[in-house]
Amino acid sequence: MSTLENSQALKQGQYANASRFNARIQLHARCASNQYPWPLWVFDQLEKRPGMKILELGCGTGLLWQVNGTRIPADWQITVSDFSEGMLAEAQKNLQAVRAALDFAVVDAQSIPHPDRSFDAVIANHLLYHLPDLNRALAEMARVLKSGGSFYASTIGMRNMLEMKELVREFTGNDNYQAVLGMVESNFSLDNGAAHLGPHFPAVRIARYENSLVINDPELLTEYILSCNDLRPGVVVLEAARAEAFKQYAAGLIQARGPLRITTESGMFICGK
Repeated sequence: MSTLENSQALKQGQYANASRFNARIQLHARCASNQYPWPLWVFDQLEKRPGMKILELGCGTGLLWQVNGTRIPADWQITVSDFSEGMLAEAQKNLQAVRAALDFAVVDAQSIPHPDRSFDAVIANHLLYHLPDLNRALAEMARVLKSGGSFYASTIGMRNMLEMKELVREFTGNDNYQAVLGMVESNFSLDNGAAHLGPHFPAVRIARYENSLVINDPELLTEYILSCNDLRPGVVVLEAARAEAFKQYAAGLIQARGPLRITTESGMFICGK
């Protein structure tokens, strides 16, 4: 499957609507050991200046602005965008109550329909590893960023979900879950991201979000694993027919060992232009 076909498969499958995305968000939100939520932490990293124009690419369900709705300065102008019409519709619904200047647009991060130097900040949360042509996308993001502006790109590291990889492999007998995470890690991670960003942004640094997962709900875990099907197009992590068996397997582990403790490794590249 070509990179273009991969992108279309994600748009028509994983991100046609928010259901699979929400299953992953729920696991991280409900099982996090860090009681300070990820969206608040992300907002904390943003430079705050009057009258900022901000572009978010790959907005998903709009969680960043939904959680931080009361913290958004009144004079900010925010363009909330995603490549999926279904995800953008979900974001619009979720952000109806947010009193801020929000515009919504379907945008391909590899071809941003805005003039040069349009934005004070560009945000790409857990997006870059999905893009077929990362170099082209980063060139576009740098192009629409004003001089003195900031680019924010969150992602994961190589140790992310380390114990989960072993747990799933023990049940399935294959490395499909590892293949999904491996795609993410090889495309754009905390470990290799600086090398991709350096040619486009003169200043690059990392901020890390300390966290882990403590899981004692086998159903929540099962929904998460099912949501990973086709995250790498064509790769099935857990067949739906085996979901109940996996849930019982996870329940047995939790009963025998106590809550499952999973390493996470997340953070953000903060880049200056």
